[in-house]
Amino acid sequence: MDHAQIINQLLCQGLRLEDSPATHRYAPDEGLTLLVHGRAVRPPTTGEWLAGSPWSLEQGRLCREGAPVDAAVGVLPPAAFSTESDPQGAPLGQIAQRHGARCLAVAVGPTCLFWPTPNRCSFCSLGPAREAGRDLEAKTTAQVALAASRAKELDGVEHVVLMAGAVAPAGGEVKHLIDCATAIAEAAGLPVQAQLLPPPFTKDLKRLAEAGIASVGLNLDSFDPAVLGGIAPAKAGLGLERYVEAWSEAVQRFGPGQVSCTILAGLGEDRAQTLEGCRLLAELGVIPLLTPARPGGEMDLAAPPAPEYMAGLYAEVAALMRANGLSLGMAKAGCARCGACTALGAWELPPAALVVRPVRNLEELDAALALRHEVFVKEQGIVPDTDQDQQDQAALHLGAWRDGELAGVLRLFPEQESQGVLRLGRLAVHPERRGGGVASALLARARDEALRRGAQGLTASAQIANVPLFARMGWREQGGPFTVHGWEHQEMILEL
Repeated sequence: MDHAQIINQLLCQGLRLEDSPATHRYAPDEGLTLLVHGRAVRPPTTGEWLAGSPWSLEQGRLCREGAPVDAAVGVLPPAAFSTESDPQGAPLGQIAQRHGARCLAVAVGPTCLFWPTPNRCSFCSLGPAREAGRDLEAKTTAQVALAASRAKELDGVEHVVLMAGAVAPAGGEVKHLIDCATAIAEAAGLPVQAQLLPPPFTKDLKRLAEAGIASVGLNLDSFDPAVLGGIAPAKAGLGLERYVEAWSEAVQRFGPGQVSCTILAGLGEDRAQTLEGCRLLAELGVIPLLTPARPGGEMDLAAPPAPEYMAGLYAEVAALMRANGLSLGMAKAGCARCGACTALGAWELPPAALVVRPVRNLEELDAALALRHEVFVKEQGIVPDTDQDQQDQAALHLGAWRDGELAGVLRLFPEQESQGVLRLGRLAVHPERRGGGVASALLARARDEALRRGAQGLTASAQIANVPLFARMGWREQGGPFTVHGWEHQEMILEL
């Protein structure tokens, strides 16, 4: 069995601890971490449902159906820092917990406003931990900084996740996150991810970025409205549009790959909706952190998700990430970098040399417009000053990046004279990148985008030299040639 399947099954089916005294030393909220071929894995280890798991840990050996597994598997020792206390005697293990192998998780600020209400998240672990006294609600920035410093020194922690629920007044959690991140940076120099609900003001994301926070987690948990309403009513009440706005702004502030969104799978969700949501995230530049849901707490989950179901989703989400130039390794901090609760990293594909995707931010749009100017104004002289027009504001701009550099662009917008038809235009390829398949890849992605939007066809005015390319991609000529600014063109149509 390969390591991807081992990790996937462990996360879905859990791990029984059979007479392994060493594992009993773990703090309840830290959880046991395995290293499977070097990858950190944090499988479920508590709950009656685990009695049916084929996986067990017996005297430090990973076994399946009672037989030792022939794989490089080790058990990570409990975190050493958690046994220490601050100068006032507060245990550091009640201030922060290690997650995975190199990640420190810290809940900051008061307990979420939604925890005592019916609108709380059914999978929340912070509320029960604080009610049981395993996590201190009142933490100072000095305590958080000390825990981070000691975890770095004693346990090799390399990054920190700061988690904050909703507090009063609205947006107050942002101050807690900034204060703690600043203290951690000064004391330990560790990169920090902030996890929070979409803030009430997008300027709050700018504040987080300016404070030096490396990445953010804006977790929706499910793209299926029925499922989300059942497991996280408060998040469902915010609405998808609020999340999309926050994701887009966060990518602008932190960069692609520095924003993540956890998506729980195995809750009876609509598979197509889940994949379409992951596609949306990837196109925005957000890492879709697909994670198997775990039975327990208030989660209405009779059984864990089937490993086969998760494997199929992992494969498709990994392909979406590759197509949009994303990888878990891009994340500077947070759950994507940790990866201990998901097997997505085991399905990741090598980076694509040519990535074609929608333009994500103003910087990329400026680069696209600059490339068009180089081709249509300076090189070809089709227009004297600028090729930009009113269609640019409403258009979908697609870009092709080869080895990380912008190689080509085009745009799509509704055809005014034909309902259900999109107009393709401004196809431009950098002179040094021509002949390498950039234009073909752009046309292929344009077709996919048109189909996703329910379009019945595409139209374009192609330069005569490009007609054979369009024809190879399934387009046909409509009418005869005509001249635009001295250049001969041909109207082309692609029926979908």
